[in-house]
Amino acid sequence: MGNSREQPLPTPVTCAHLVLPIDCTTIGYRNATATGACMPASSDNCQMLAPQAYQEQDFLAPEEMWRRYEFIANTSHDFMTLINADYVYEAANRAYCAAHCKRADEIIGRKVADVWGQEVFNTFVKGALDTCFSGRQVSYQGWFEFSTLGLRYMDVSYYPYRDSNGAVTHAVVVSRDVTAFKTAQDEAQRQVQRLAALHDLDTAIITSFDIRNVLNVLLEQATRQLGLDAADVLLYDAASRTLRYAAGTGFPPSAETPPPVPLGEGLAGRAASTGEIISITFDSSTGRDQAELPSWSRGEPFAAYYGVPLLARGQLRGVLELYGYRVPQADVEWLRFLDTLGGQAAIALENAQLVQDLQTANQELIAAYDATLEGWVRTLDMRDKETEGHTQRVAAMAVALARAMGIDEPNLVHVRRGALLHDIGKMAIPDSILLKPGPLTPDEQRLMRKHPEYAYELLSRFAFLRPALDIPYCHHEKWDGSGYPRGLKGEEIPLNARIFAVVDVWDALSSNRPYRSALPHEEACRIIRQQSGTHFDPAVVEVFLRARDEVIGLE
Repeated sequence: MGNSREQPLPTPVTCAHLVLPIDCTTIGYRNATATGACMPASSDNCQMLAPQAYQEQDFLAPEEMWRRYEFIANTSHDFMTLINADYVYEAANRAYCAAHCKRADEIIGRKVADVWGQEVFNTFVKGALDTCFSGRQVSYQGWFEFSTLGLRYMDVSYYPYRDSNGAVTHAVVVSRDVTAFKTAQDEAQRQVQRLAALHDLDTAIITSFDIRNVLNVLLEQATRQLGLDAADVLLYDAASRTLRYAAGTGFPPSAETPPPVPLGEGLAGRAASTGEIISITFDSSTGRDQAELPSWSRGEPFAAYYGVPLLARGQLRGVLELYGYRVPQADVEWLRFLDTLGGQAAIALENAQLVQDLQTANQELIAAYDATLEGWVRTLDMRDKETEGHTQRVAAMAVALARAMGIDEPNLVHVRRGALLHDIGKMAIPDSILLKPGPLTPDEQRLMRKHPEYAYELLSRFAFLRPALDIPYCHHEKWDGSGYPRGLKGEEIPLNARIFAVVDVWDALSSNRPYRSALPHEEACRIIRQQSGTHFDPAVVEVFLRARDEVIGLE
């Protein structure tokens, strides 16, 4: 170490606020010019850096060195104390004394329990000190109450201090006030949670067309993120100019369903009519009482109420009401989140209403389509009295057999429509051929066999009927390829058409005709079975025969 020399260790020096350690191998030098890299000092109790090489000038007097250490400790904002094995303070820096609003002599020489109180000492301090005295460093974070600072979040570390024999004699306790960091961290976490809540609400808006699901997500997130206890949503009914209860959470099961609230009346009605958030707390300081709350909620000891108008594009959609048993800490961020949540809720309600209106319009349109199809079918039945009622029967049987074959429910709609329209192409066949009582000539037969093509030409113009075209176009195709109009064979024939072919022939065999009586069911089944693999798909025939009574409506 250059020209350095070893010096005997000085005796302990007691300062006004601080007792300093005395066994560091490197104390410090005045007017020393250091060269080379810095390396840690060898002592376990000292964290100073010693120069690897220096040019010795004058050695600094121990008293001056301790005064400098005292200055460093007392100008630090961290709290520093030295505690012996009897839990007695032997040193405390100025920041620590100031935090407790005490002089140094009111802390040094006193037990830790006297300064903090026995409960705090037993709960938080003693265990950490005992661990430290066993030779292990301890660190933790927590909230502590100080006389001058109030409640502060501290980062506390206990370092074991060893004598020259290596025995732990003291605990060096260093505490740093990290309240600002903790507060910022908690606020950031709350912001993340609130963003997640808004994301959950957005997801509910996007993925669910059920307004009840959207409202349930809204109420859950509102009460959880705002720290409130109960909430409800009142939807605006423009026809009656009232707010009507739609959903709620947090209220006791015995609570009655709120009655409609006229616009402008009550807290919710005022929030709706003014378009502004209403915030009320009920305590002696405000002079407000629960008589202002809706009558159905007065039995609960609510201390706070918030009414949030739900406005989307300037249009009132409803009111979100929030209740708390305690008054929340409604800071700027809290209020901003409440306002944002209200805006998102209004958009959710608007979207849900638009979807509901669209679904209603779609259902009405589908009903109009089906009514039109029924009209076409009745027109055809009125034209051909021989087959009157046939269309409705085969439509019902085709749906039943398709369901037994495993066709999913959405596609059953197309099966029914195709079955209803299976003979719609006959509208293009002249009455002289369609209603001819006797056998048809070859030319008439060729014309009659064109009715599937006429059906295709007619129905393919309508987009909503295209999925139903398989039956009108292909129900006269046969499994062995001998059918018409295209001579399709086997699984080239669409499944819906293969299903319909069986029930179409069954109805023809089991119904009365002017030229013959209906065949008994067993005879009709024999014919169906006989034509399996030629006219019909064997798999469809097997299911039909097994589920015959269910398909033809006897079960």
